[in-house]
Amino acid sequence: MFTILFWKKVWIWLKHYWYWPVIIVLLIFSVGLGASSREKLFDFFSKQKENYDKEIQIIKEASEKVDAKKTEIFIKHKEELEKIEKEYDIKLEETQEEKRKELVKVIEANGDKPDKLAEEIAKILSVKFYKNNNG
Repeated sequence: MFTILFWKKVWIWLKHYWYWPVIIVLLIFSVGLGASSREKLFDFFSKQKENYDKEIQIIKEASEKVDAKKTEIFIKHKEELEKIEKEYDIKLEETQEEKRKELVKVIEANGDKPDKLAEEIAKILSVKFYKNNNG
């Protein structure tokens, strides 16, 4: 009846639910000692529960603060990225507009000289110009 398997099961149960036998033993002693010790025992358990609840509340509040701080940092980072992207787009548009204006000036100045026009456009666009020597 009391095999090794039984005792292993008992040991596992005691490891997981150790507090039940302790409570039962304490209640038996408190019955023998009187009502005042029973009240002290119940007060002790209620204070333990209160302390547990307080610790859980503190942990939750700390976690919420960390989450709020992470969210705040993420939002600031996102705003900074959007600001940088907007500035980049503005600078790119300004640069493209400057190149357009410069191209218009070059075309107006060299409209009758195709080789000179091609050479100047190549300079503006930062490409190499090869002169045609065939003619």
